[in-house]
Amino acid sequence: MYIWLMVAGILLIAELLTGTFYLLMLALACVFAWFATLSGAGFLTQTVVFLISASVLVYITRRLRAQINQKNTPNIADNLDAGEVINVHDWVDGVGHTHYRGTQWRVLLDTPDNAPLSDGSYRIVKLDGVHIRVARLNPINPH
Repeated sequence: MYIWLMVAGILLIAELLTGTFYLLMLALACVFAWFATLSGAGFLTQTVVFLISASVLVYITRRLRAQINQKNTPNIADNLDAGEVINVHDWVDGVGHTHYRGTQWRVLLDTPDNAPLSDGSYRIVKLDGVHIRVARLNPINPH
């Protein structure tokens, strides 16, 4: 009768070690299944209650985390590289390569133009995931 509460307790302990909130939602779903037990439901019904409530709670948690992540401002560390000059080489189809901070990076021109891309020095605009966005040191004037 208390198996759902024991599983919930184990999930709560695991949640305290990870801090993801997903295990907390699974623990809450176990509590819902325990309430189904108290109402006299069979094991199959308890399992269905657990599965449905766990799915809904995890989905809600995932959506809320996505909204929070979208609202957060970019990490200040991402902007620390802005303004640095790097050497870019091997431009192919608008993607260059560079060795920066001890690793290889893919480089994209932040404001693409029709001028050909050549190997040389570029100024970092921002880090964008696995890419470094750069600007030309000497912008091309169409005039």
